[in-house]
Formats: sequence, structure tokens, C-alpha cells
Amino acid sequence: MNSILKDVVAVPSSQGNAIGYLTWNSLSNMLITPDELKQKLVDSGLGAGWMPKDIRLPDAFRRATSEKFKREVSPGVYENYMFREVASTSTFVQRNLVCETKDTKGRRLKYVPDVGALVLDRKTETVETSYISSMAQQLVNNAALQFEIYRNNYGSTTLRTLITNVLKSMSPTPVRPSGGVYFIPAQFESNLDALVKFVSSLEKGEAEKVPVMNTMDMKNMVTRKLLDHLRDTLAACEESTERQLTKGQMKELIENARSVANDFAQYREIVTGDLEEMERLVSALRMKVGEALVNMAV
Repeated sequence: MNSILKDVVAVPSSQGNAIGYLTWNSLSNMLITPDELKQKLVDSGLGAGWMPKDIRLPDAFRRATSEKFKREVSPGVYENYMFREVASTSTFVQRNLVCETKDTKGRRLKYVPDVGALVLDRKTETVETSYISSMAQQLVNNAALQFEIYRNNYGSTTLRTLITNVLKSMSPTPVRPSGGVYFIPAQFESNLDALVKFVSSLEKGEAEKVPVMNTMDMKNMVTRKLLDHLRDTLAACEESTERQLTKGQMKELIENARSVANDFAQYREIVTGDLEEMERLVSALRMKVGEALVNMAV
């Protein structure tokens, strides 16, 4: 990140000489209630319209039963505990606690598919537990407690998705190959301010923005990064024809390509040099999106 920022001069945006902003954020694991999240969105200026979908009980239930546990029961012999879904109907979801005993060479010595179980009743919204050992009792009861937490709180994964969606609405261009730092055009300054305020208000969140001056060097930097972004997006579309993507993955790829193509309009007054290459890439992206939509409809 330092190599990216070393030539970027922070100046007061009120001077009107910023073409945009570099921004980055981070969020550690945390929980937040829907009411608190909604209030923070409103207070930041983003608005309640960015609220994620309501927490689904089955999702909270599966999340609470996703952890694994391992213990050594004798020299070189281990018990691995994990939950496995055995039934999901309109009335209930059942997840069994499995115990697999293995040695250090990975050989399975024993397998018990039901040392414990949790059953979510969709109608009463309650969980029933059962177990056949003290260890199973501990793990099952802990999962039941986790369920009560997750059913009433959003987690970091949901928050990161929310932050990413807000960022996507501001025509971002990644400026690092590994991601994490983005250029945002100046016309989105108020939106970016709201996002930075929101992320910073979270218990485990941090966010920053640095103005990028209206100089030829900075315009050239943005131009290079935008070209890289267009090329990488087009390459991902072309490679998708050789990979067997799920419908969900294909839909995400199409939406991203369409967004990147449409975002180009926000950069016409920023980029330098001949726009012919960029316009060719944008046209190719739109064509790939059209082809993908046709293929999905077949």
C-alpha cells in the first residue's frame, strides 16, 4: 500500500483539485444487531436502504453448527467432531454431530454418524438437542447457544458484503493487483464520506480515504489502473467459457462485467491519452455480457 500512496498528495478536497480518492477499509470479526446496524447506516448518511436481508433461521442454524473440533484421545489417535446435515424439510432442519476417529497417518479407525444432534423447528423457531457423551453434550449445547447469538446478529461476512456493494456503487477501480485499495472518482465524494463514516463507526471497522491531485502523473496512474481493470475483467469473461461455472457464479461474473463497462462513463474526463483501446475493451465487455445472457437463457 505504501508504494501506491508515496506519490499521492493529500490535499483538502474543498480546493477542487482532486480528481478522486484512494480508499481502503478493514473489518475484523464482530457481531451487530439489525437495529444497531440500521441506526449506523442512517447516522452515516448511507441510509437504511443498504440494510441486508433479514436473518434467516436456517442460515443462523447452519452457521452455528459449522465449527469443527479435534482432540487427541491417545498417543497418535485423534477424534474429529463435525456437524453434518441429515434432513431439511418445510418443517425442520436436522444437523447431526459426527465423530470420526483417525490416527496420525489419516487412517479411519472409527466413525459414529450421530453422537449428537440438533433439530431446528421452523414453526416454533426452537432447537432441540440430543447427545450420547459428555463431549457431544458440550459441543451440541455450545452450538445451540451460538444459534441464539447468530439468529439475532449479523456477522462480519454480511457486513463485508454490504461494504463491497456500497463501494461498487461508486465506480471503483482497483489500484493493487491483490485488491483492497480502490480509486473512486471525485463525483462520489459524499457517498465515499458516508461509507468511511459508517465503517469507522463499527466496533471492529477502519476506513480511510486520500484525495488524489489533478496532475498528469495521477491521471496517468488512474488510466493505467483502469486499463488493467478492463483487461482483467474481459479476460475473466473469456476464461469463463473454458470453466464450468455455476449459474450463480456466471450471474456474478455478468453483473461485474456489466458494471465495469457502465462505470467507464465516470472516467472520460479523468483518463489520458487515446481512448480507443478503452472503448474497444468496453465494447468487447458488453458483447461478452450479451453472449453470456443468451447462453444462460438456453
